Amino acid sequence: QARATSIGSEGYIWRTAKDAQVRPSHKRMEGKRVLWSDPPVLDNLQGHAGALPNCRCYAEPIIPNA
Repeated sequence: QARATSIGSEGYIWRTAKDAQVRPSHKRMEGKRVLWSDPPVLDNLQGHAGALPNCRCYAEPIIPNA
């Protein structure tokens, strides 16, 4: 997040491991845009992709045009 925001990224695309172990709430987030300033609440926990307990998801930063 720090590296992405340092070059002007305001958010990311939520990506999952795309397998049978992905939680339903995380599966629903696949491909959605998320602002760094507004982490989602999933299963009563707030956090970004990969930051929640046992989360194997990752944030694909949206890089602004140079």
